[in-house]
Amino acid sequence: MTQPSAQTLDAGNISFGLWYHQANGPSGSAQTVPVTMTLGLGSFLEVYGAYPNLLFNDDDLKSGRGNIHLGFKARVFGKRADLFRIAIDLQARRSVSDNPDLDGVNSYQTRVIASFKKERFGLHANMGYRFNDDPGTTAAFDDQLIAGFGLEFAPSTRLRLLAEMEFATEKIKGEGEEGEATLGVRYFLSPHLTLHAAMGFGILDASPDWRTLLGLSTSQGVGTYLKPVPRIIQPADEKDDAEAPASEDLSTKKIRPLSPLLAGQVKPRKVGRVEKLEVPVDAEMEEIVLNRQESFPEQAPSAVKTHSLTPLTPMSVPEQKAAQDKPREIATGEVADSGDPSIPAFVYRKFRLPELSFDFDQWTLSEEGKKSLSEIVASLRKDTRWFFLRIDGHTDDIGSEQYNMSLSLKRAISMASYLVEREGLDAERIFVKGFGESRPVAGNETEEGRSRNRRVEILVLVPKKL
Repeated sequence: MTQPSAQTLDAGNISFGLWYHQANGPSGSAQTVPVTMTLGLGSFLEVYGAYPNLLFNDDDLKSGRGNIHLGFKARVFGKRADLFRIAIDLQARRSVSDNPDLDGVNSYQTRVIASFKKERFGLHANMGYRFNDDPGTTAAFDDQLIAGFGLEFAPSTRLRLLAEMEFATEKIKGEGEEGEATLGVRYFLSPHLTLHAAMGFGILDASPDWRTLLGLSTSQGVGTYLKPVPRIIQPADEKDDAEAPASEDLSTKKIRPLSPLLAGQVKPRKVGRVEKLEVPVDAEMEEIVLNRQESFPEQAPSAVKTHSLTPLTPMSVPEQKAAQDKPREIATGEVADSGDPSIPAFVYRKFRLPELSFDFDQWTLSEEGKKSLSEIVASLRKDTRWFFLRIDGHTDDIGSEQYNMSLSLKRAISMASYLVEREGLDAERIFVKGFGESRPVAGNETEEGRSRNRRVEILVLVPKKL
């Protein structure tokens, strides 16, 4: 609520917040309506600002939050998916008050922010220094040491529980130090709308006795809450019946890509420096044909909730030219069926995740696998080109062919589910496929070769220009 984390928004993402704030202290009760904005400038940079009161009721000074903020934050250590990150924060503040002696007085602060976040738990701490300008006509202002920390816990995907504390040394001699504790809750109403509520309590002399905070925030781009999809992974505590009869029905849900025509007009970029998990590909050399009638293998176990591969049918060339004047229809997929059941595409990028991405002989993602996926998604979010993903599972030749096909499919589904539920990718642009032991990249005669064959590949596909 009040304490920053070392994380930053992705480039181009923007968030707005509208708040109701009430505080009660020695100078009386104050009601204000602050507004906030945050803009991502790059993969590790963001700028933010806040205006203290849209009510313009002269309660800014009494509220204890009567400053216009303009800040800049840069993550200097740790990647987006790392457990530990450090950021530097620079902020300029200008007071807003009906008291002419205090109105327009500036202050500047710098902070070092550290964050540790793993699964549902997070710990954030900061420390810095605030330089206060002297108003000249009142008591001299001292510079201040500032510090704060916050704890967060996520009992569910939509809910966050927060506990925070902040401190600052004495600003005006005789008024005492500032200190406050805050308890809050954050609930994600939708992928791009979040509800905030908090209660603060003053624990040192210069802070209000109590304060309440209610707010709504909205984010463009990735959003703040990653909308879940129907569960398609078998729970770990259920018995895995890899040899389930083929006659058992599959419970399916379709995953379809958006219209590929927008991307078809642009040539793929040349692959530059190969990242840790990326396999180099030659642009327009590796082709894949998706069939909208393609489905999962009949031997897939019924315990796994699968999605059928049902891509949209590509338009003919005349239809493409006519559709260029109808961008809305292209974007929403409201196009006529050409009758051709296949979609030719080329592999624009490819990522190969090793067997360490999963627990031994299981399809549940390991911590290493989750971290790898987050790094891949961070790279893909920098791409402005339209694409969809196909996730291919592969195994070695140990075990029966049916078992290997089942395991490879479940691992592909597990990764697809994580990308949708935790990374916020569009489910309609993700396909999964299990190949079992049929496509080795090394010999199965040695342990090293078998280890290389136990993998999952993420293919970034761009439809081929018709």
